[in-house]
Amino acid sequence: MISKTEMLERDILRVFKCACRQNRPDIAEFMLTALEKLDSERVNSAARKTPLIDAYQEIAGIGTSQQ
Repeated sequence: MISKTEMLERDILRVFKCACRQNRPDIAEFMLTALEKLDSERVNSAARKTPLIDAYQEIAGIGTSQQ
């Protein structure tokens, strides 16, 4: 079962990607900061690919667009 924190991270990642596509770096930066904060509170982030990693890949241009 997916936790509420994981759902929040997915929603923030979705908004981050949307902000990137709409050329809104101010909003994207805010969402990235939120993902970084949530990731820093994660107990075991090495266990799987996190939304923060997806966001970094999006910045690097190697992310996959889903919307």
